[in-house]
Amino acid sequence: MKSIKNIYYTACLTGLLALSTSSCTDWLTIYPQDRVVEENFWEDKNDLEGVRYAAYRQMASTVSKLVLWGDLRSDSFKENGAYRDNMDTHNMYIEIISGMPDSSMDVFDWSGVYTTINYCNKVLQHGEEVLAKDKQFTSGEWYQMRAEMKALRALNYFYLIRAFKDVPYTTKVINKDSEVEHFPLTNQLAVLDSIINDCESVKGQARNRFSDIRDTKGLITNSAIYAMLADMYLWRGSLHEGRHGKKGKDLVNGEEVNHDVSEDYQKAADYAELSLQKLAEQNLEETSAIGFSTETKKTENYGLTNCDMIKNDFTGVSQSTYPKFEAQTAIFQKGNSSESIFELQYSVSDGLKNTIVNSLFGTGDGTHFQVSNESLNLIYDGGVTSDKAGGGMWDSRIWVCCQDKLTTGNSINVGSGSGSGSGSNGYFCMKYHLPTSTSLPILNMTGAGTSRDIKSLRYTSTEYNNWIVYRMTDVMLIEAEAYACLAKNKTDANAKKATQICNAVHRRSYYNYRNDKTPGLNVTTAGDGDIFITARANKTGVNPVDAIIGVMNERQIELIGEGKRWFDLVRFAERSSGGKKNDGKNGDPEDPRESTDKWPIENGYTGMRTMVEMFLGAGSNSGYATTLMNRFKNRYGLYCPIYYMEVKASEGAIEQNPVWNKSKYEQ
Repeated sequence: MKSIKNIYYTACLTGLLALSTSSCTDWLTIYPQDRVVEENFWEDKNDLEGVRYAAYRQMASTVSKLVLWGDLRSDSFKENGAYRDNMDTHNMYIEIISGMPDSSMDVFDWSGVYTTINYCNKVLQHGEEVLAKDKQFTSGEWYQMRAEMKALRALNYFYLIRAFKDVPYTTKVINKDSEVEHFPLTNQLAVLDSIINDCESVKGQARNRFSDIRDTKGLITNSAIYAMLADMYLWRGSLHEGRHGKKGKDLVNGEEVNHDVSEDYQKAADYAELSLQKLAEQNLEETSAIGFSTETKKTENYGLTNCDMIKNDFTGVSQSTYPKFEAQTAIFQKGNSSESIFELQYSVSDGLKNTIVNSLFGTGDGTHFQVSNESLNLIYDGGVTSDKAGGGMWDSRIWVCCQDKLTTGNSINVGSGSGSGSGSNGYFCMKYHLPTSTSLPILNMTGAGTSRDIKSLRYTSTEYNNWIVYRMTDVMLIEAEAYACLAKNKTDANAKKATQICNAVHRRSYYNYRNDKTPGLNVTTAGDGDIFITARANKTGVNPVDAIIGVMNERQIELIGEGKRWFDLVRFAERSSGGKKNDGKNGDPEDPRESTDKWPIENGYTGMRTMVEMFLGAGSNSGYATTLMNRFKNRYGLYCPIYYMEVKASEGAIEQNPVWNKSKYEQ
């Protein structure tokens, strides 16, 4: 694997071979060899756009890492005991889940993400130069492209600091080995401040939409930038709250900075609303465009503004029939839906496959993981299979994400191959494996019992399915979490706003057709289909602000398998660390890497322990919760070890995560 010492040089060679197109529909056009020479390359708009598209394609090639960093260690999944394909990879995943990640594991190699960052840096470095040379390239086009590249670079750094905490940070282009420097680790909060500033500097400067729907959803738009800002401010508020409490000072880039986390949370809520507003404008422009032919879906906003969610039509659904899953089909199978804000594009013509979905999700012997029903039981009143008004049995997301009891002996077609349905019984995530024909008796409830059998199953290959980075309900729930963090008690206006948003997301997918009770549209009144926000807190004996638990519950089931859950748990743990009291004590040891003489910072043990007890200790990982707490030790245990080759190549500039400070080669 390449280290950070030489990935930039590789990026130069591969990037300048690359990718000059006018649309996402064809991302692999190779330049003649004489265009590879750097000084002859940056001549016109096409050269700039080539590397711009290369950045997106490169990020698409790293999705498997981003998903594993964001989901693998969470409480949403457990081992599929029937797995029998690539056992080396499978065993590595199980070691990570059980709290034994090792810096020698190549899943922690971040070089591909830094390659994406270097593509962005190249476009940003040469944009003004090309603008001066190419008279057909307008300043307006350059400002829009600059906004895209700054935001895309920020997004990739955002993934890195959520996965690794402190990371090397540079905006400098490296073209050849002689220009390589050893970049030291930069504090997570300093990187976060920098990428927030980058996004703030270009907000509103990107395009609202493009002429091609794949470009509108596959390139950075204004809606995407506002979504990133909402997510980043939510993280910044949480990180500061866990270090300094609600208000405090920090040393950022050598300067004293006063922090009031309520300002960050309010900005997160405001930017989430702006993202949803820009998405609504984008959808309106799409439907008004000449030649618009995309099938129009029925929508419902459940009393909210700018939140027209694709409606699941449960009309006529009964125990002997099945729903059509309009929302799930549009969002995950067809892709580029009206709810999509930014999704990485894959296609046969591009030659880039999205392989992680097939290996992690689906059913049978070739799937690494089952869904953790133990964890999801805590979300619903009575559990996943409960027939109660708030039970999981009537949540259509459960039907496609947690399909129970694969009936053995029935034919299963997986892409062009086929096999028997003899995988171990359990819950499997079928979210990305939607049926190819609505005539199949699939995913229907049977009898009066609680089991759900797959009568027969055919689904399309997911090798070229897009990967969604941000979509409508994700941003809605970011907004809900921000309001929950602003809540002073369980019943104030902010808590009610958080609950209102969660209820809207919940009701889109909930329908108790056995009792024929349609959830009411009056979101201010409790009723059949409301979320039960205290379930997890009551079961674990921990009682944080209930609205926050409600959002965590809703995000888990709404976004399961989308590379979000572990990041959500880390954010919760960071926020729950408590920060120093006025007397400078809260029971946790100081963090020697982050403390200063003026502002000692505790090591995050309290937040780590709270998260493990509440989530990992209450789900499928409960059997080794104590082991996890002992291994994680403090907040550094929430983050990944740094790939050992990066530490070795840096010649001392990069320090290993202190919790995972040895690879198996050094023990």
